[in-house]
Amino acid sequence: MTYSLRALPGLIALIVLLGGCDAGFTGEPLPNQPPETYLSVRDSSLVDNLSDEERLVSTVYVSWTGDDPDGYVAAYEFRYYDATTGPADVFWTRTIRNDSLVLLPIPPGSATANVVFEVRAIDNEGLADPTPARTVFPIRNSPPEIRLVSFELPPDTTFPIFSFSWQAEDPDGAVNLARIEVSFNDSTQFVALPPDVDFVTFVANFDRDDPTQTEVTARVYTGRAFRSTTIEVPGLRLDAENTFYVRAVDQADTSSALARHTWFVKKPRSRVLLVNDYRKATGSVVMAYHRAILRDFLPPGMPIDEWDISRPYVTGSAGNTPRSDALPPVPDPTLRQTLALWDYIYWVSTATVNSVVGNNLPYAAAVMDLFFERGGRILVHSPVTQPRDPEANLGNPAILMLPLSDLLVLPDSVRRLELPSGAAITPVSAPPGVAEALPPLQSNRFFINELPYFAEGATIIPLYEADYRYLSRSGRRGTWPYPRTVASISADARVALFGLPLVNELSGEPELVGADGDPEAGRRAVMLLLRSLGFPER
Repeated sequence: MTYSLRALPGLIALIVLLGGCDAGFTGEPLPNQPPETYLSVRDSSLVDNLSDEERLVSTVYVSWTGDDPDGYVAAYEFRYYDATTGPADVFWTRTIRNDSLVLLPIPPGSATANVVFEVRAIDNEGLADPTPARTVFPIRNSPPEIRLVSFELPPDTTFPIFSFSWQAEDPDGAVNLARIEVSFNDSTQFVALPPDVDFVTFVANFDRDDPTQTEVTARVYTGRAFRSTTIEVPGLRLDAENTFYVRAVDQADTSSALARHTWFVKKPRSRVLLVNDYRKATGSVVMAYHRAILRDFLPPGMPIDEWDISRPYVTGSAGNTPRSDALPPVPDPTLRQTLALWDYIYWVSTATVNSVVGNNLPYAAAVMDLFFERGGRILVHSPVTQPRDPEANLGNPAILMLPLSDLLVLPDSVRRLELPSGAAITPVSAPPGVAEALPPLQSNRFFINELPYFAEGATIIPLYEADYRYLSRSGRRGTWPYPRTVASISADARVALFGLPLVNELSGEPELVGADGDPEAGRRAVMLLLRSLGFPER
């Protein structure tokens, strides 16, 4: 590097000056100065500024700032406490935020409180503001509210598995809810549930073999995922009317008004369930016939549980009928757990496969997995008819459950299929595990609404085929070739389907008789299916 001669004297003078200076600093360093803290609420107390009507809710939003004269604010600490008790044993909470939503405490049983809120800044050397910013909040407690979800209430009668859902709110904020309290038939004694629970399934601890048992506890399962708990609620009455009470309680032990629902709980007494899904006013005749079959087949004295889901009735060609309101409004977990109470189900229906909407079996079939996992067996008596809306019927759970591979869709050239009186209904296979052959049958009336169905594949065993005839749109009649199956069973003998009615719904006379005219042949055929399914037998 080169320098101009003209600049050389100045450079020499600078070197001399620097050489004569001491590189160290002298004197005492200044002490660290504490930070200052400021609340957004400038008043040191709001108690005198607000009337009782203007008191704040117990959840308040608070913000603050701070500065440090010789460094920077690294964090804050805040605390709050009742003004009447003071800050003893109240710890500071550390944060790097400048604000917080705080639930201020109200003493249990009190409606109001004056709560001190303090915040102090902490500087980069850990020194705290010795004079924290402070104010007093006058707050009031607002009682929580709770209401049962009406469209998920249990029906008028249930078996001892049922669910309730509710919506609980607190004007002071959700964090102010302390618990939910529930009770059966007693509005003074309650069992506590966590405050975030809003759906509960109760499972009664009942013994179906104890006829003297009239009142039991019920285990609590929370959420729609059916999470098990150790909580039990006493006082549930069996074969009697019950009232369910629920209330919300906040942190100040203030309770909401009671919400309640009254319904009847029916105790199961059998492993066999007869389902009345015959949705016509004439169903009493039909159900008496099927009830007699079960009673004659089952061991003497064995009880039969019945579930009537026949209403509302189907009338004429009214189209879609609403699903029965006797079914639980929540299929999973309520209906799933309820169906698994039994080992055997005998289901009699007016319609199952022609519509997902309104029919009861599709609703139940979608949640029958637990029933089958526990070894359940089911016999379904239901006519097979064309879907009212094939597109809307795709994926019908009843079709997926029943031993059929597909429904018959008539070609445009065919007006209808007919099963004339006296037409042969021929057994084509024996039910699994049954040595006795199915009896040959014949129709005892003229059938036009009940169709055959496809029963193909290794998992389905066709049992009966019927000699249907077709009527073309041009008026010509002929023998219908295929399919002709009207009864079938799954190869694992878990599900059987009988697709023709057995009894006249008005007169009670058999609609299927033996090929020799034997009026009892249809009953014997059904009993052989029950034997194959493993129903208890006398």
